[in-house]
Amino acid sequence: MRRTAAPGTLDTQGRVRKSDWSEAHIMESKLKTRLGPAKTAILFAMLAATSGCHQATQVAAKSATPVRLADVTLYSSSEGLRYSASILPFAQAGLSFKSAGYVTEIKQVVGADGRRRDIGPGDYVARGTVLAQIRHQDLKNQLDATAAALTQAEAQHLDAAQDYERAKHLYSTDSLTKPDFDRAQERFDSTSGAVDQAKANLHQARLALEDADLTAPFSGYILSRNIELGDLTGPVLNALGTQAFTIADTSAVKIGFGVPDYAVRQLRLGQEFTIRLQNDPKEYKGRVTSIAASADEKNRVFAIEVTVPNPKSYLKPGMIASLKLAGVPNTPVPSVPLGAVVGDPASPGRYAVFVATEDSGKWVAHLRPVTLGETHESDVAVDGVKPGEKVVVVGAAGLKDGDFIQIVP
Repeated sequence: MRRTAAPGTLDTQGRVRKSDWSEAHIMESKLKTRLGPAKTAILFAMLAATSGCHQATQVAAKSATPVRLADVTLYSSSEGLRYSASILPFAQAGLSFKSAGYVTEIKQVVGADGRRRDIGPGDYVARGTVLAQIRHQDLKNQLDATAAALTQAEAQHLDAAQDYERAKHLYSTDSLTKPDFDRAQERFDSTSGAVDQAKANLHQARLALEDADLTAPFSGYILSRNIELGDLTGPVLNALGTQAFTIADTSAVKIGFGVPDYAVRQLRLGQEFTIRLQNDPKEYKGRVTSIAASADEKNRVFAIEVTVPNPKSYLKPGMIASLKLAGVPNTPVPSVPLGAVVGDPASPGRYAVFVATEDSGKWVAHLRPVTLGETHESDVAVDGVKPGEKVVVVGAAGLKDGDFIQIVP
């Protein structure tokens, strides 16, 4: 049996149904007959007002979702500063031959297979070890040539000195003209300069012969070798950036990183750092050995250098170290309860929170995307909200952006 809606019933869109208006006209005709036109009009006006109030109450009750709010707070981690940086050797040097020449010898060591081989990357050498040599004969010939040039220059200077002494005596007795005396003095000065130049060339030739043996300036490990027997090496290859050997001292290692201005104020020389390596439970201790006096112009951070003793060479150049400095808090960041975080419907895999704002006495929930940070207890650090804002922590799952909310304690 079909049920007829009572007069004033609303459809899903809040409008009076057409069938309802038909029955209302029939009822109006009957009431006019019984009550008269004036009383009938008053009665229908009261019914309309009652229907309108019922409709507004229904819409408001449907749109206002009960929720509980929480304030956005600031959180600062108590674990201290954490950084990741690459390990560097305490000292590193690129070794090259100063003079041009053919490589005639490279130091040999006994390999793991028992056979002798040329020294190479990974081999340890002590300070003063001869790593390679270039052909000595070429440099000896240069040394002999400069020595002969010095002998000739000294002989010429001796002859010029005798002429000069004679000229001074004759000039003092007015037996020599002034131009002749000046020429004798000029020759003496010139040959004296030639002797000095020849001595310098001889000294340089001796150094070149000494530099024919490429030695380790400190004890350390060979990082690279770029020469072979018979190679022609020298200044030309050095200008191209080719170095014979690269050696590193890893008895201690350095770790460099940058800190912001609020942290550099709390650092001091000698301050201890804790260093860890990935997949290594052991902790290493290092101390601050350098603090930059000014911030980098590009990233505005201060360069810090930490030196770590490495007597057993566990720490290798190029490893990534994680550093922790206790007692220096991180920059405070906004934090919200974990219950406030919901999935962002517009960006799958991302997160958001509902920020509650009050407008003309009504509270509205606005969806705002956020980036999650470090969790702490039942809260999480987020980027995208400001301290003091209110977020929905209970009832957020069923909300949509722009929904009206009703705050419950």
